[in-house]
Amino acid sequence: MKRYKKESGGNLEIGQVFYTKRFALTVDRALCKGCVLCKLVCPREAISLIPAAEIKGKAVAPRVDVDESKCDYHGICAVVCPFSAIKISVSGVEGAPAVKGIPAVEKGAFPTLSRDIEIDGSKCPSDCDICAEKCPLSIIEVKHGEKGADVAVKKELCAGCQICWEECPENAVKVTKFIEGSINIRQELCPKGCRKCLDVCPLNALYMDGGKVGANNNNCIYCGACQNVCPEPAALEITRTAVRHSPSVSGAWYKGLERITSAAGLNKELAAARADKARAAVNKLKGVPT
Repeated sequence: MKRYKKESGGNLEIGQVFYTKRFALTVDRALCKGCVLCKLVCPREAISLIPAAEIKGKAVAPRVDVDESKCDYHGICAVVCPFSAIKISVSGVEGAPAVKGIPAVEKGAFPTLSRDIEIDGSKCPSDCDICAEKCPLSIIEVKHGEKGADVAVKKELCAGCQICWEECPENAVKVTKFIEGSINIRQELCPKGCRKCLDVCPLNALYMDGGKVGANNNNCIYCGACQNVCPEPAALEITRTAVRHSPSVSGAWYKGLERITSAAGLNKELAAARADKARAAVNKLKGVPT
């Protein structure tokens, strides 16, 4: 067995090579926003965040690093990455977070997350491309023709900020956000003139308010990139309360959910699962089809 680690073409790649099988994990530096979710969910504690130096007085998100001696290529980090910056491949076959190909998902150890964006081009006015203009990740392209608007969306790169949904004047957009929670900035604790969190927010969910930074919960996906650069940890609070996902009762998922949210978040899901099970049992006794 051979392990390797390299930086190439703007990507970090680690790998594990056996005689009959090859595993590789790639972090796309251009897509990675330096958030905390992959580090939180990794059961092997193989992921770390390396602080980055400021550029021209602006904060820079930390760089993700992966310890090739700890990673077991299960792909849980790839599933939870909101920016699809992490890819797992097995013997050259790449898996995507929403489909088969990631070992943890294929084995039923981890669910897929419920995130999606739908745009009904038939509702789009002939001269409107505000969704593309406002998208902070530039993943929407609108082309207008005689038959109306042709809207192309790189769905796998949508992080669920909902800005396009809010800005659309025709209610043609629907976005599913996969993490529920809240962000609170205690402005009285923010250092004077500090805007580091604003510098690294990848989704324009933060804004200046009277010289202090404010937050828009509707657009925040609670990725934690802002917390990674905040010099006063108590000034910025992120609470994740729930995660939308496909059905799963695996221990790996429950542990991951607790790391992403909290013990309270896990207990909330377990209570809901017990209630669903009890309801199904009662319906079965009554002969009610499920």
